[in-house]
Amino acid sequence: MLNAIEQKRRQRLAEGKEILSLVSGNPCEQGIYFPMERLQRIYGEYFKKPDYQPHPKGLFIAREALAEFYSKLGFNLSPENFILTSGTSESFFHLFRLLGKAGANFLAPRPAYPLFEHLADLARVHLKFYDLQEARAWAIDFESLEKAADQNTAGLLLISPHNPTGVVASREEIKTLSEFCRQKNLPLICDEVFSDFYFQEGLCPRPGALEDFPLVFTLNGISKRFALPMMKLGWMAVGGDAACVDFVLDQLETYADTFLSVHMPIQRALPDLLKYSEDFVENYVEEVKRRKNLAVKFLKTIPKLQFKEPEGGFYLTFKVLDKVGLEEETWVLKLLEQTGVLVHPGYFFDYEKGVHGVMSFLTDPVILEQAFERIKNFFKI
Repeated sequence: MLNAIEQKRRQRLAEGKEILSLVSGNPCEQGIYFPMERLQRIYGEYFKKPDYQPHPKGLFIAREALAEFYSKLGFNLSPENFILTSGTSESFFHLFRLLGKAGANFLAPRPAYPLFEHLADLARVHLKFYDLQEARAWAIDFESLEKAADQNTAGLLLISPHNPTGVVASREEIKTLSEFCRQKNLPLICDEVFSDFYFQEGLCPRPGALEDFPLVFTLNGISKRFALPMMKLGWMAVGGDAACVDFVLDQLETYADTFLSVHMPIQRALPDLLKYSEDFVENYVEEVKRRKNLAVKFLKTIPKLQFKEPEGGFYLTFKVLDKVGLEEETWVLKLLEQTGVLVHPGYFFDYEKGVHGVMSFLTDPVILEQAFERIKNFFKI
């Protein structure tokens, strides 16, 4: 059943009314594309001598390239520690099924990206939430994390940079998470799909490179890094205690062998994507940072909206200080009806403390500027 906001969006489209959407994190929808000539050259190499000799973990040349790439980020992993998947959603599903028996739970941060709940349902496990504290710039609430864990907890999720707040787990938080996982004997699943889009100095803090976890899965892919969501290639880097790592790699190889889901040409292309695309990634990151700065500049002109400047990723969450007499869903609907601007409400992300909006600052700058002018008028600034 469609929620009221999606119903209103479809109604406006059917009526031919304009929508300025601030919700898409798809780079291709926002005018950002990997250089097509370069992609055709790299991708086309496979077709000069096409073959099909799959490996359940993924082609060795692809995993070898990943091991070299991650070594520059502080990881000491063999190519055998990587499993290729057809995207991070598949990675999460495999891990939910592997680590949790039916009825098990995984601890996930709240606000929470809604896809995780759907994947957990498919895997017949469920999520329990630990809080990110808005009043402390979305820092991890370790007291709530401790309370959420129980005898059925099978793993801990960390999304850093986080969707939808843009917060990045600090080195101190990662150290405390490592101690927590050691104490509880829990694996850490770290979603790092936005880690290239880190707006602070230095490298993005990465748990798998910084701390000693009993078992840590680092998930990423080419969707965000290379603006290639259509190519469907992701991976898991598995680290931790040798005995645990060997066991789960064996199990994951069996899972992957069951489906052999990863497209052969994109596996073959991955080494060259990693090797010859640093210039694109550098310019792409700078463009995302520029758009983030633009969104922050606009938001600061609206006193009735409060937010933490994002440290990474594509998204931010803002709080409505003046509720204009409306509940969260109602004000999002009213904003859409009166201005044509679409944002997501906080409750889409299991966050129901006050009235919030969630937006993607990846949005085309022209749309950003138009949308914020309308938002300012909506709040009668």
